[in-house]
Amino acid sequence: MEIKRTLILDSSDFISKALPQLDESPAVIVTKNGRYYGIIDHASVSQGIRDPQNTKCECATSKPPVLMQSAGMLERIDAFMTGHFRALPVIDANDNPLGITTRVGLLKDMMDDGLIPPMAVSDLMSSPVFVIDEKETLATAKRMIRENAARRLVVMRDHNIIGVISAYDIGAWAAKQNLAVGRKNIKSSEGVKIDDMEIAGFVRPEITRIPEGSGLHEAVKRMIDKQVSDVVVVAGKKPVGVMSALDVFKKVQELTEEGLSIQISGLSEDNMYLYEHIKEKIGHVLEKFSATFNIRNCSVHVKEGKSTFVVNIYFDTDQGHISVKEERASLKETVDEVAAEVSNMLRKKKELRKMKPRMTHAR
Repeated sequence: MEIKRTLILDSSDFISKALPQLDESPAVIVTKNGRYYGIIDHASVSQGIRDPQNTKCECATSKPPVLMQSAGMLERIDAFMTGHFRALPVIDANDNPLGITTRVGLLKDMMDDGLIPPMAVSDLMSSPVFVIDEKETLATAKRMIRENAARRLVVMRDHNIIGVISAYDIGAWAAKQNLAVGRKNIKSSEGVKIDDMEIAGFVRPEITRIPEGSGLHEAVKRMIDKQVSDVVVVAGKKPVGVMSALDVFKKVQELTEEGLSIQISGLSEDNMYLYEHIKEKIGHVLEKFSATFNIRNCSVHVKEGKSTFVVNIYFDTDQGHISVKEERASLKETVDEVAAEVSNMLRKKKELRKMKPRMTHAR
């Protein structure tokens, strides 16, 4: 496992000390009483921190999964799949922080160990891609991300890709009170609100493109070489999809699992922590009826609306194709409801199946 050094702050230090480091590293480690306490990343400082000069690190600390230096490959994959974290802390047996390990570092180890499956990028990428012109405002970008439940937007200039902007980026820059610390050292003009500024100055320019017909091995190698955790998939100059390290982790996780395989799609990075809950909740129901109905080819798709979540589940049985859809205010509630609906449906079908032989012989 590659362990990278990063800034280590005390929980009593002010968040302003962490911000410059976050432009160079995905996370800063926080200690308390000399022991590991948590991390600060762009997502954690974007949660309503408006005065980083006078807010202590303890108030913006996230508590991601913690890894030991001896952690195995699948344990690391499981840890990254719990949330949005681009880096995870590594500690020793005495809770002393050793550094951080990143998504790209895990991709490299997976490539070295032959864990990247032979498949096409187009089989894993998220599609469609949502694009925005560089002259649009930050407010417009935020609205598009929210309305389309998108992880990121591809930014265009005269029909050419110039970069990407994500909810993660927007939160990070908004958290920097005067925008003086950032990739382009952007400063807001007096009287101009951040939401009214053009997104051209906020674009992440280190975009990595890969042709639509590329294989997954080629894409992962490109991500490792460029030290990025996602790529934009293009057909010519047109963006047609985005593939992230999490997409690769999820596929490898599915391929190494025993029992019924469930394909889960549509989860944003903010909701990725529910991946295991969805897999266990839906999987428990389907496994219970799997032998009776020969259940296979199961997929779950999540769609986030303005104020609700829609969860669709599809699977095949020896009696044909089954699909169930539920919509609720919270994602966990929706998943639990769709699992209950599937369970009730299959239970009734099983009862009917048991009754049929008796009905046949009745006279």
